[in-house]
Amino acid sequence: MNRALDVYVDDTLVGKLTDENNIWGFEYAPGWLVSESRHPLSPHIPLREGKHIDGGTYRPVQWFFDNLLPEEKARDLLAKNVRVPIEDAFGLLKVAGAESAGAITLLPEGEQLTRGEVHSLTYEEVNERIKNLPKAPLNRAERKRMSVAGAQHKMLVIYRDGEILEPSGFFPSTHILKPEHSSPDVYYHTVRNEWFVMTLAKLCGLDVPSVDIRYLPEPVYLIERFDRVGLYPDQHRCHVLDGCQLLNLAPNMKYPNSTAESLNKLAQLSRMKAKTTLDIFRWALFNAFVGNGDAHLKNLSFFIKDSDVVMTPHYDLLSTAIYELPHKHMDHELSQPMGKAQFLGELSEANIMEFAEELRVPASLAAVQVRKMTKAIEQNASHLMNVVKNEEQHPGKAGEVRMVNEIFHNCIKETIANLKL
Repeated sequence: MNRALDVYVDDTLVGKLTDENNIWGFEYAPGWLVSESRHPLSPHIPLREGKHIDGGTYRPVQWFFDNLLPEEKARDLLAKNVRVPIEDAFGLLKVAGAESAGAITLLPEGEQLTRGEVHSLTYEEVNERIKNLPKAPLNRAERKRMSVAGAQHKMLVIYRDGEILEPSGFFPSTHILKPEHSSPDVYYHTVRNEWFVMTLAKLCGLDVPSVDIRYLPEPVYLIERFDRVGLYPDQHRCHVLDGCQLLNLAPNMKYPNSTAESLNKLAQLSRMKAKTTLDIFRWALFNAFVGNGDAHLKNLSFFIKDSDVVMTPHYDLLSTAIYELPHKHMDHELSQPMGKAQFLGELSEANIMEFAEELRVPASLAAVQVRKMTKAIEQNASHLMNVVKNEEQHPGKAGEVRMVNEIFHNCIKETIANLKL
């Protein structure tokens, strides 16, 4: 079976993706090869005439495009909704590739981009869609089918002044909306969790997008898309690659390859190697202190511009250690081994310094960053807890307050105390 999709970067045709008897290939469009704005989709799919064809074990084309698709339950829901086998990544891209992370749009061969429209939604309408999960995705199929990577349910929206709108066609979304986790009995109050940790990250000096919470009355988390430039309604998409795409890895390698060695390889791709290395170190340090064991390679992304690799703002920051069994939070696995420490309770200053050395962060600079981060995270988390406590009453507030207390006392304070600084 032979299939083909046209590949666009923003609104420009850049090439053709093909599947010929399960062998994927990609060929750049002649017009893109001579364009002043040309750039490769990936360092592993370089600009050249002729087709890039995957091999049996080395598949840079398939891995790159497969990384655009949702993961786990979100992928399963998409597959069921469009009646495409979950194993058929090309088929899923055909029906869902019109809206992915970054600037890439995939359309059936010969189909033209249509600007699309914007549809206003009431909170009640969005609330009903959330209640209808997992029977149907949050975005209407005739408006947007989403290939944004990730395991949670998401909705592509335009969010302005508290109003939620749904774009259709090629009209870009401005925000990603997430409801509570699909298993709320196990992963409780994930909306408030992510808002709290992302807001805390900003207070601690990390680069993160603007985030918000709304109660419809179902709680939803909204994050501004950083892969957009300009102001609504005149926005354009930015080309962004995640860590797996940059390192030429299949999506299922996001956890096993989440190591200091891989992080160092990412930093070395940037012209600003020292700054990028330090930013990655601070990101990893923050994730360890809040108990985020899900900071894998797909949760680091980079802008590709002017032949450089520049780290994007951080995203998908939340505390996962609090969802361990009672009194087992310190047994939570770290996102990346730090020195000899693989679990939160094993983390020590010596292990952090060994991790810094593996990242090539100078020891004196790493020591300063550890002390700055411990001070900032404790002070700002305490302040932010009071913000949550003093909010107006809303459904689930008492549980949210208990949850942020768990993050502060069980993860942040206990982890920092174990360092014995």
